[in-house]
Amino acid sequence: MIWEELDSQFEIEIPPDEPVYPVNVVCDLLHMQYYLLHEIMREGVLRQRKKEKAKKLFSKKDLKVLRYVQYLIEEKGVNVKGVKVILEMREV
Repeated sequence: MIWEELDSQFEIEIPPDEPVYPVNVVCDLLHMQYYLLHEIMREGVLRQRKKEKAKKLFSKKDLKVLRYVQYLIEEKGVNVKGVKVILEMREV
């Protein structure tokens, strides 16, 4: 069997709202500083999900929201509290 066949045969699908990414992976994937992610969480912009005790985990959906938050902060100059208002208005 070639690898492509194995890859398609044993594909694992993770639901987009399943929290699986730890904080350090999120920061690496989004090239985001930990303190910014911490501030976003502290302000309640994105709800914190816990799978296990003391482990913050994020879903693929959370990553998309965080990427949008990052865009608003870095490209548009919106502060974290402003981002929270924008997301509440859009019901993200």
